[in-house]
Amino acid sequence: MNNTENKICQNCHSKFTIEPDDFAFYEKIKVPPPTWCPDCRLQRRMSWRNDWHLFKKRDEHNGQMIFSFFPTESEIKIYERNYWNSDAWDPLSCGRDYDWNKPFFVQFQELMRSVPFPAHSIRNMSNCLYCTNAHSLKNCYLVRASTYTEDSAYLIWDTASRRCFDGHMTTNCELCYDALNCERCYKSFFITDCENCQNVFFSKDCVGCNNCLGCIGLRRKSYCIFNQQYSKEEYGKKLKEFNFGSRKSVEQIKNNAKKLWLTFPRKYMHGYQNANVSGEYIYNSKNVFNCYRVHGIEDSKYCQNMLSGPVKNCYDYTNWGENSELIYESLVVGSGGYNVKLSWNAHSGSKDLEYCMFCYTASNSFGCIGLKKKEYCVFNKQYSREEYLDLIPRIKKHMDDMPYVDAKGRVYKYGEVFPIDFSPWGYNISAAQEFFPLDKEAAIEKGFSWSPQETKKYEVTVEADKIPDHISDVTESICDEIIECSHKGACHHECVTAFKIIPEEIAFYKEMNLPLPNLCPNCRHYARLAERNNNKLWRRNCECGGKESRGYLNTIEHFHGNSPCPNEFQTSYAPDRPEIVYCEACYNAEIA
Repeated sequence: MNNTENKICQNCHSKFTIEPDDFAFYEKIKVPPPTWCPDCRLQRRMSWRNDWHLFKKRDEHNGQMIFSFFPTESEIKIYERNYWNSDAWDPLSCGRDYDWNKPFFVQFQELMRSVPFPAHSIRNMSNCLYCTNAHSLKNCYLVRASTYTEDSAYLIWDTASRRCFDGHMTTNCELCYDALNCERCYKSFFITDCENCQNVFFSKDCVGCNNCLGCIGLRRKSYCIFNQQYSKEEYGKKLKEFNFGSRKSVEQIKNNAKKLWLTFPRKYMHGYQNANVSGEYIYNSKNVFNCYRVHGIEDSKYCQNMLSGPVKNCYDYTNWGENSELIYESLVVGSGGYNVKLSWNAHSGSKDLEYCMFCYTASNSFGCIGLKKKEYCVFNKQYSREEYLDLIPRIKKHMDDMPYVDAKGRVYKYGEVFPIDFSPWGYNISAAQEFFPLDKEAAIEKGFSWSPQETKKYEVTVEADKIPDHISDVTESICDEIIECSHKGACHHECVTAFKIIPEEIAFYKEMNLPLPNLCPNCRHYARLAERNNNKLWRRNCECGGKESRGYLNTIEHFHGNSPCPNEFQTSYAPDRPEIVYCEACYNAEIA
């Protein structure tokens, strides 16, 4: 077995470590060890992902301008999704022989410019507008990176929620507004990290609660306000003192709640029902390391955004899951993917693919785009099984003998995923910007491109300071107005400067007695991102001091008595953050 090996990342030149278990995985799937560190690998993959931006682009088939997640100026050709999915065109018509006089990646870029891509990464949609990177949505508006969502708007990363608005990382919620990382909640507003809650408002880290406001860290509680217990009758009376319909009142309640939240301990990571894991937002998983927002995965490392399991034996795998196994350095793979390596967007039982894009129910193919129910193809050209098995080792050797070298001197041999300078998206509109924010100069210095930002010039009919404060002062005619965003483009949140209210939205606000937003959807999304923990980890000590911890008084004696807790952990809470961070044992003693 290989020993631990320290390497220097050829991108950022920092040290990173390859463990014996890592070597075993690479040997199992027959790829060389990585030459980029884990963070740089993730940043490179994410530069090939556009989570939620939409553009107008010309359909290569009929010449019409349609919405696409590919930028207008991109050299990528697109077809409308239904036409792309049909048998009306044949991706093999773009096939070509392998050219032994050119690096593999140069030839692949030429193929990318030849084979049409679908305008969106969507499937099984019903009555949805401006939704992308999603499947099985119904009656949705501007819902992105989501599955099985219905009757909702302005959600990103949702699974199976119904009639929810302005949420992020939500699952099986209903009638919720402004929820972040919440699961199975009903009729709850302005909540974070809550589960199985009903009629809970302005609360964080509450589980199994109902009829609570401004609380944190409660379990199976009812009729609490700012963590103070009331009778049912008292709660009803007190609740009337809070004017949910007023934006000013809502902001005041939020501020008071957040002040309270900082006085209670947090668990070092978000997650439950795990065994032997490290990372953030990990659920129902075991033997996973350095993973972020994953559900139901096992024996995996450096994985992110797995909406649902099972997922097994995967490394450097970003987005989706759902019965996938042996996935490596790939993006958007799911629904039965098996042994998919160095690929982007493969699903529906695709297996044994390398360097493929948008291939569905395909197998045993290398360097292909747009295949459906095909096998034994290279550069979209069909081969016999024997020809294919003879050709692939020769191509891999050629990739090593004639690698692609980018403008920064980074060498792309077999085992490296697609070069960052081939991405159809500028860094600022890719998912990499969300995880590794850079300004234009820094992004270009690192070899990424940058997309021009279109200047929006809307004819505003309701100025920001004229937006009614109370929902009772708003009529359905608001849907005919163009409302100015309060940021007016002066923030760094991709502000679109103005927005509209859709009929389903105003009906929800009226029914739930919630005020109109005064920010555009982009600015509202960035506000939620600011409340979310990121994927970077720090080594820290538990802050439980025994009886007292930075002003918080423990309610019971912990295993370490009155002495400081000796436990250490990896956490996404940076050392300079204001939260009181406990290990799992101390947190469970106080909260769970």
